[in-house]
Amino acid sequence: MTIAPLLLLLALVQGGGDSWKTKNVTIVVQHSGAHRTMNVTITSILSRILATRPEKAEVSIVGFDRDFEQMDGNRFKRSATVLQERTADAEALQEAVAGMVFHGPSPICDALMLALDAKPERILLVSNGIDNASRSSFDEVLASAEKAKIPVTSLYLAAEPTAGGDSRLKKLAKNTGGRFIDIRLRDSWEQLMASLR
Repeated sequence: MTIAPLLLLLALVQGGGDSWKTKNVTIVVQHSGAHRTMNVTITSILSRILATRPEKAEVSIVGFDRDFEQMDGNRFKRSATVLQERTADAEALQEAVAGMVFHGPSPICDALMLALDAKPERILLVSNGIDNASRSSFDEVLASAEKAKIPVTSLYLAAEPTAGGDSRLKKLAKNTGGRFIDIRLRDSWEQLMASLR
């Protein structure tokens, strides 16, 4: 990672002391091998987001199982899982974030389907939008999110090459009434807090 994106990520982590008004949020985190070098930054961002949570607001965290297997080609088998059931317990949420292991493939679509099943008010997706292990397709996720009328705010972790991840996340945010937030932008923290109000 170059210095400029790192400085912008740190600016996001050190954002203002805002608070949010959404009462029930599910955070979907892409904690894959692709983000191993960003693990401290991502967990810091999540901790900062949780620190702005109103005391009674409930959060669940969805990610991936630790185990996975490689299939043919560049496809993998890995399950999405609930890392933390919906709770207002700040300590339990921080423990779930601290316990994430950054390795393996990314079944993001399956994780989003699992999050939609819980029917939160809003989903916050922390991802580069690149999926290589889901059984569900992006179109299935999009249709399910639109039908459920659950806004999905995507906190975009840029990837090179993008492999279409950014355009998928933009479409998901637009079609669900959420937001697409590129963490490299100076006002990304303000955008995130606005999406949770």
